[in-house]
Amino acid sequence: MWTTTAILFLSAFLVAESGIFDIVDKVLPITTTFYREKNGHRMVEIIEVNTYIGGKKLVDCYLYGHLYIIDKMMELVPSDIVKYVNKKEMSKLVNTCSNLHVKNLREEVFNIIKTPFDFARKLFKSLLIFPGTKWCGAGDVADDYDDLGIYEKTDKCCRTHDHCNDSIVGFETKYDLKNKDFYTKSSCSCDLRFHSCLYKKEAIHSDAVGHLFFNILQTQCFKDEYPIVKCLKKWGIPLIRETCQKYKLDYNGTKKYQFFDAKMYKGKNESPFLKKLLSH
Repeated sequence: MWTTTAILFLSAFLVAESGIFDIVDKVLPITTTFYREKNGHRMVEIIEVNTYIGGKKLVDCYLYGHLYIIDKMMELVPSDIVKYVNKKEMSKLVNTCSNLHVKNLREEVFNIIKTPFDFARKLFKSLLIFPGTKWCGAGDVADDYDDLGIYEKTDKCCRTHDHCNDSIVGFETKYDLKNKDFYTKSSCSCDLRFHSCLYKKEAIHSDAVGHLFFNILQTQCFKDEYPIVKCLKKWGIPLIRETCQKYKLDYNGTKKYQFFDAKMYKGKNESPFLKKLLSH
């Protein structure tokens, strides 16, 4: 399915054998490795910290499911920390990362480990695969159509949206509409069903995906409609990041395909935990 810059910095952290993160004065080596699938569209960023006994402990990871993002990341990271793996190895890495994400979400743990590559990742962070899913984000990390993440119901909403029967692929033109973004834009009817599907799940991770797609990415949709005259109602931060929620249309004109702003998503779980989850 479905960027934005930060300052490069590296903080010093230590991971005790119990898994509790403590800030310390010493720097223990943090190892970041990017595992890219050979002839595939998936990549996993693995972040490990050395332990007292000389081993390594997985502390964080990120899932990439779109070739455009992967190729851009490869331009920003050293080639010697990139390893190529086959499909079976990639699937195992995806599941390992997903299990860590779900464990952390259930325990409401947000890792504080910082790496030298945070600046690069933050360019695309809202488009990475959402924790506990395989279809929610730009592209997917699934083995096949039937492969779903642990948050299966939410993932099904994303999978259905990914397979919308009317869409405009990134940088392509359809109905005389040019998609200037690298990710796919769907018909408004598909986006509306996606919005409704997430809302009905009544789960914090469904609401998080809804907030990311509709409120943060604010991905436009398209439909055949009377000409837009002007916006009657806006939502967002004035002059900075606004979307139109209600349009005035020219009903005397001829219908044509046009882009429309994303419908604002207001979920049922407006908890402090959700805010932390979205900002992580």
